[in-house]
Formats: sequence, structure tokens, C-alpha cells
Amino acid sequence: MRKNFHKKTFITFSLILFVFFPVQFCATAQDAKFLDIVGEITYGEECLKTWQIEEASSVANKLLLLAPNDPYVCFLTGEVRFYEGNYQESLLFLKKALNEPAIAQKGEELYNLVDKIYQTTGKFKEVRTEHFLFRYVEEKDVILVDYAIKALEKAYNSIGNDLNYLLQAPILVEVYPDAESFCTISTLTKEEIETSGTVAICLFNRVIITSPRLQPRGYQWLDTLAHEFVHYVIMKKTYNRVPIWLHEGIAKYEEKRWIEDNTPNLPVSLESLLAEAVENDYFITFKQMHPSLAKLKRREDTALAFTEVFTVIDYMFRHGGYPLIISILDGIRDGKSTEEAVSSAMGVSFVEFEKNWLNELKQKKLRRIHGIRILPTKLKESSAIVDDLESVAEIEVKDARKYAILGDLLRREGLHSTAIVEYEKAFNKAGNISPQIQNKLAMAYILDTQYAKAEEILKVALEYYPEYTTTYISLGELYQRKGDYDIAIQVLSEANHINPFNPVIHKNLAMLYDKLGKKDEASIEMKRLRMLVK
Repeated sequence: MRKNFHKKTFITFSLILFVFFPVQFCATAQDAKFLDIVGEITYGEECLKTWQIEEASSVANKLLLLAPNDPYVCFLTGEVRFYEGNYQESLLFLKKALNEPAIAQKGEELYNLVDKIYQTTGKFKEVRTEHFLFRYVEEKDVILVDYAIKALEKAYNSIGNDLNYLLQAPILVEVYPDAESFCTISTLTKEEIETSGTVAICLFNRVIITSPRLQPRGYQWLDTLAHEFVHYVIMKKTYNRVPIWLHEGIAKYEEKRWIEDNTPNLPVSLESLLAEAVENDYFITFKQMHPSLAKLKRREDTALAFTEVFTVIDYMFRHGGYPLIISILDGIRDGKSTEEAVSSAMGVSFVEFEKNWLNELKQKKLRRIHGIRILPTKLKESSAIVDDLESVAEIEVKDARKYAILGDLLRREGLHSTAIVEYEKAFNKAGNISPQIQNKLAMAYILDTQYAKAEEILKVALEYYPEYTTTYISLGELYQRKGDYDIAIQVLSEANHINPFNPVIHKNLAMLYDKLGKKDEASIEMKRLRMLVK
């Protein structure tokens, strides 16, 4: 059954406007069939805009039977095949379409985009699960597969049930192996990516992420997979009618739902950023968030926008749980404006809703940690693992860096107690907000068997920067030395969820599993280690 689709789009890549169909339309049929074909093509384009790809595919397949050589039919089919992830067929149909001059003027842009993407995706290997088609470059990113498919299947069930929408067709997920290819498929510039911290996107009927290999400590890529999957569900459920602030709010709120018994909450860095915004009365408006948070000019603004919309969804959830959020999405799907849907669900006008949320936000007792920062995103073609015990490159306070260097020299000489003195000076100069110094000092305490002090510092470091892989490795070392092998395995497994490309993690896990007599698990980690060091 066809829907009366809304015209507003979240992401649109329709390059042909059918108002300029030439008189010499190629269908060799009667006028009635000509009108049918034009109408079907227009409908197929609308299906693509509204993320009803299966319907668009059905339209394209029917048109191919009617007019297989018509350039406009070929162009629509080329678009559909691209959205389906069938790059070779897409290029074949688009190339046939470009023979028509009226299409060539605009269609070449899409052809070139698909062709450039195919230079990467043509090397992909794919793994099919019950609900996903996971693609990656085998020689670089095969280690991601087991982690990804387990997390995605968990996300499918928890998020699908939360939002009352379980998808049927396989969901395409692609891991892009370098910055250039991600820039191409995302249509973002490298500057926009690094300014906003964007490492993934839901676009063209697929979930797209960058490999965590491109960052020296990885990133929380499994949360990111779930986050983008939420976008995918919302797109499909609502015919792509949901505004960016609501999209991102729900995705941020749900991104850890692949983890069992997880309660959504803000990390300290974002809570502190929000406290600063309240203090300065500086907020990113819903209007400013449009069309994408990736387009904001400062990384802190992007992080603040994510934080704000998370609190919006939290506010909604506390007033009505998932049934309220579902009712808003269903209302938008059925043709209500976002303002009408929110007002109907919340029982107040949208203006009053926004005012009430902001007033409550300003009354919260938020923690402000002066100096805590949003860690930068730098995508590199080959990102070496950072040894935080040896590096001082990211210590921004000059005096703190000086003491850290001296501490490193003493530690290498085995003078752990003396090194601690210098690290403590660095720690005090930096104000307990440098994860590198926190880890250097903690490891010195560990080597000096001052385990309680090390654990205290590392727990603060983990709370401040939960994405910082080194802290998990340091904690793993601490618990291993204390004989708490199960806890050590738990924290190192969390590190694997951030950067599975760090061989130290797999080496230490293999050793710990072996100590516990878990030979199968130890064998798996040794296999992963060999993938990385071959």
C-alpha cells in the first residue's frame, strides 16, 4: 500500500527533478503508459527520500519490465541499487542513463560519487547475520567482526523493542578503512569531521562507521554502531520526517542499549560542559542544530548539542517512558508536525514543553570540572598505538609536561618512588584532568606497589574520560597484580570494545584466561593477537 509521503527530508540525494522530462521521452509506448512511467518514477524517487527502499526497488523492477532501456528508468534503478548497496549494478544503470543529455548534466555527480565509493567498497568482504549485512576490508579490519555482530544483534532487539519497530530486511553496515573514503561516503569534509568529532553516519540506507584503527586509542565504536542504528530505525519508522534534534536525542539516549542493564547517563565531561552552558546561559538551539550537528563550527558546540538533546529525551522519558517517545514518533509518522506530536504526548504546548525542560535543566545540580575537555578526533590513514607511559605530546600544561618528562626518565631507571614525586608535581600542575598524567602516576604507584592510590586515580580517570583506552589497560595491570583476575578481564574486555587493535589488550587477556584455566578464551585472544602482529 502506498503512503502519502511527506516532502520534507532528513537526507536527500535526488539529482533528477522530473519536471524537466523532455518531450522525446524514450518509452515507445502509448501516452497512457508514458504518464504511468513518469508517475512511477516520481513515486520511486519519493520512496528513496522517505527511506522506503524496498518499495522503491519494487517500483524500479516493475519499470524495468516496461521500459528497460529508458534512461530515466535506468537512472532511478541506478539510485535504488546504490541505496541497496549494490554498487556494480548501480554504476551499470547510471552509465546507461548518462547517454541522455538532460540526465547527464546532473546525473554525472551521482555516478562519480558511486564510482569513487566503489573504489573502497569493491574490496569489502561481508558477513551476514540474522538481521545485518556487515561489510569491511578483511586485511585491515577483520578483527572487528565478532565484536560488531554481537553488539548489533543485541541492539536490534533492545532498540527495536524500545521504539516498537523491528526491521525485517537485512540492515547494511559498512566500515570505512580510511579518512578519505569516509569523507566521500559521508559527504562531509575532513575539517567538518574533525571539528565535530563525527566518526559515523546513517546515510543512503546504511549505517556507516570509521574503523577504530584510524584513531590512536580507538573510540567507543560499538556505542556508535548502536547510535547510528537508532537513526536507521527512526528513518524507517517515520518515513524520514523527524527533525535532527529529536533524532540525535533518541540516538544518544539509546546508544548503550546493546549493553544489558544499562541506564542512560551523561559522562562527566558532558555533564561539566552542560554545567558551564547553564552558568553562561549559552545553549545550542534546535534551529541551530539543523541540518546536522556535524555542521556546527566548534567541537564543544557539537558536544553541547548532543548533551542538550540527551537531556530532552531524558525529560520525556521521565514523564512517560518509551510509550511517550513511541507516541511522538508515531504521531510524526502519521502526519503531525513535530511540535504537534510533542505537544499531544506531553499535554502542553511545544513552547511550554521547551520552556519546562530548560527550566528544569537549569535547576539541576550539575558537576563542573574545570579544565576537563572533549578529547579531539583525528582520523589518520595509519594510526599507531600511543604509548601513554612514554608520550607527553598531549599534556597541554607546559610545567606539567616538564615534570612528566622527568618522571619518565626516573621510571625508566627503575626509580619508582622518585618518579612518583615528579609525577605528583605534574598531576598537581595539570589539576587532575590530564588522562596521560593520571595514567603515568597510577602506573608508578602500581610499580611501587601502592595499589590503593593507583586505583583511586584510575577510577577518577575512567569517570572523566571513559573513552580513554589506556586507563582500562592500567586498571587491568593493577587488578592482575592484585590477583583479581576476573575484574582484570572485565576492564580489559571493555578496552577491547574501544580499541581492539591494541595488541597489549589481547596479550594480557590471553594471559589472564590462561591463569584461570579458560583455554578456549585464551586461544581466541591469542588468535586475535596474531592477527595484529603478523
